[in-house]
Parts: sequence; C-alpha cells; structure tokens
Amino acid sequence: MSFLSQSVKFIRKAVAFMLLPMLASSCQLMTEDYDCVTDEGSSSQYINITISVSVDDNIVTRSPQGGENGDGKEKGKDRENEVNGITLIFYQDPSGINTASDDAAVLCVKYYSVRPFTSSDYPNTHTYQTSEANEVLYTTGDQKLGETLLQAGQSYKVLVVANASVSINVGDKIKTVRDKLINSIYTGDGAGINASNFVMVSESDASVSLENPTLDTTTGDNRYIYYFNCIHIERLAARIDYCTSGATYSDTYGGYVYNIGSTDAFHVVTKVTPFNLYNEDEYLFKRVQDAWPATATTYLGDESVSNYVTDPNTANKDNSNTFNYLSPIAASMNNGYTQSMSSLSTGQTFTANGYNNVIIAYPRENTLMPTSHLKKYATGLAFEVNYYANSSATPVTNVYYHYLRHQGEKATGSYEAKKWADLSDTETSSTTVPMNYGVVRNNIYRVSIESFSTQEGRIKIKIEEEKWRHVDNPAIYI
Repeated sequence: MSFLSQSVKFIRKAVAFMLLPMLASSCQLMTEDYDCVTDEGSSSQYINITISVSVDDNIVTRSPQGGENGDGKEKGKDRENEVNGITLIFYQDPSGINTASDDAAVLCVKYYSVRPFTSSDYPNTHTYQTSEANEVLYTTGDQKLGETLLQAGQSYKVLVVANASVSINVGDKIKTVRDKLINSIYTGDGAGINASNFVMVSESDASVSLENPTLDTTTGDNRYIYYFNCIHIERLAARIDYCTSGATYSDTYGGYVYNIGSTDAFHVVTKVTPFNLYNEDEYLFKRVQDAWPATATTYLGDESVSNYVTDPNTANKDNSNTFNYLSPIAASMNNGYTQSMSSLSTGQTFTANGYNNVIIAYPRENTLMPTSHLKKYATGLAFEVNYYANSSATPVTNVYYHYLRHQGEKATGSYEAKKWADLSDTETSSTTVPMNYGVVRNNIYRVSIESFSTQEGRIKIKIEEEKWRHVDNPAIYI
C-alpha cells in the first residue's frame, strides 16, 4: 500500500471517529474501516409491537387466596379478548409510571391498528407470562419509525391503552396521565353478554429499546426492525358468573333445580340479578395502596394479601356519600339486569371445570374502605329461588342476597346468603382482611350454590375468584 493510500485511510478513520456519534443513529453496520455497508436511515427503520391479553387455562375451585393471581387464571371468551387498536404512550423516566418527577412527560403518542399474531410474525420476540398457547397475541406489524417522534438508540417506557380513544398528548406530565379517568370501559350495558370492545391497559410498567435492530431482507429491500418485547394488558372490567354445579336445568320449572337429599322437595333458581353495579368513572391505570389509610400508593402495582386496590371514590364511601349504581340493591330485584334462567342468551352459558356456567354481568371496579356499609356500596348477586315442598306443590319464592368477596375471610368453606329482612344497614367489611369485599378489574367472580337446607329459607353459596385472572368466591349458603 502506498504512503498516499495509507495517509488517506488514516484521515478517513480520523474523520469517522469524530463523526461516529452522528453516524450511529443512521448507520449502525460498519466495516473495520468504518465504512457504511448499508443505509439504515429513518426511511428503512421500523418498529414492531406485540401485545398479549394474558390468560391461562388453569381453572380451580377454592376460596379466594388473594394476591395478584387470585385462585388461578382462566382464558377469556373470544369476544372478551378482541383487540382492534392500541394507543402507545412513550416517555423516559427510570422510575416509570411511579415517578416522583414533575419533569417526566409524554414524548410520543401513537395509535396503531392491530391484527392477530401468527407464526409468520416470527422472529418477533416476546416474553410469555404462561405459555404461548395460553396467551392471545396481537401485533402492529412493521411500522415506520420515521412516523413517530422516537429516536433510534434510545430506550423508553411505554403504556398501552387498547380499544379506547384517550386524550393524552405529547408534553402531558406522567403524573397527570397516571391519574386519568375513563367512563366507558366496553361497548354495551354489561348485562349478561351485552359487552364487547373491552378497554384494556398495561398490566405493568414496560420498557422498549431502539437498539440492535434486526435486518430483514424478505421484502426485497433492507428493513431494520426494532422488535419490542411483548407488552401485557388487562381489562378494566370484571365478570360475574353463576356456576350451576350441583343443579340440573329444567324447562318445566324454568331454572336450575337443586334436589334436597332423597326427598321430593327441591329448590329452583329462576333468576339471578347483580346489584350495586358501580357506575362512576374508573381509573385508567390500576393502583394499589399499602394500608388503609395509605402510606404509599403504587400505580400498576401487584395485589398482595395485605394491600388495597382503590377506585376514584373508595375513600369517599364513608356512608354519607351516594354514588351512581346500576341495579341498586332492593327488596324487589326485577330490572333490566335480571338474568332469567329460562331465557338465557346464546353464548351466555359455557362449560368450565366440568360445570355449566352462566355469565351474569360485567361490573367495573368497586372497592370499599373497611368501614364502608355493604348494603350501600358493595356489589353482589340476588338469587330468586322457588322452593317446592314436593313436585306438585305451589312454590314459595324467596330472594337471597350475597355480597361478592374479593379476598374472603375464610381459607375454606362457604358463606350464608341472606334474605332481605336479614340484611344489615350498617354491616361493614372486615377491618383485618384487606379487600374482603369488592370488585377488581380483570377478575372473574364465580358464584355457585353449595347446598340448600332441607327446608326453604337457607342456602350456602360458594364464591370463586379467577383471574382472567379468575376469582373464586367461597361457597354461599342459602
């Protein structure tokens, strides 16, 4: 090599070293001589996002165990898992959504339509919470980086809102974003299966990196794709099921028949009505607090057996304030939310764990203080039951009420449902069991009747909490 050639090469290297910071964002593949071997400009850079509606096929039946996963997880129905589009909210702060900084602000907001993830979308990488077969995945496909305000080489925190239009803009403080409220959490009134387009949001803080893109030449040109790890989302709604374990449906009697031993007497559940369905705004992003009253609040925090999930009015449920509740508790529960067992909608019943189940309603988050009166605020179920002393007798009709447990005070066993006259106006939640009563997002509250007495007037009801996450509520006695 000539002296001149060596000098030119030395100069090229010196210039390359000086320009390296600028070159890094537009040219990441270099030879030993720092020559760009391909153009990785913004026009050839893409981002690819996968989201997961986290589920599991593990169905269990036992009393509420508390904590983030309740008594196990259960896969949602197709209608409950559908995602049509997502809004991504990017920002930078090492503490994430729980930042204490007033300077942490939204850097980019972008909406994308999504489609179901297929095997052709590999090598997109993501982290499964359970297994691939038990998660419902959606992807944005490849989206041009240049159409965002994101910069290659940077890492970001990201929040996801699915199936909803949210008013969040670049420059909004993260402290403001995390306190956002939302009024509509699905399409429909939530009675029976009249609910779709479920609003879902990030289950936890997520981070993404625009470093080390994957080179893709399958389209005939060089595409540099930043694959983000899978972001897990959860529904803002909960679900209430009536499990008909131990019963047989009868057209003749218009409901689910429970025989009493070997006698000719039996009970028939003819109607199930959810009551005190909270109808105020819900927090967009879940929050938990460590005690009551709180010494610390964590956004997107996991539940434990010792902390509390709060809704925007939990602290105001002091028995003096009245809020908007659909189907409020009453002596007569005949209203638009009553589910008559003789006229169930197609798709309202399904089999789980070998038992027939009926979807009753999709309530929104409704949590209580330890001193909140249950009759005024707690969500529950009313069962209308016909008692036949014998098959030809004229039935006696009773209505039994049960408040939904979120983390029951019993490790095992059942609870007694009560008639209207036996409901206390001042009964409150347990002061020693956080979240003893209440409804929390993305949980299934499955209620079954464990047993009836040998005469009309008493039943035992079992409640399960499944984390759709599935929540088994312990048995109820009628």
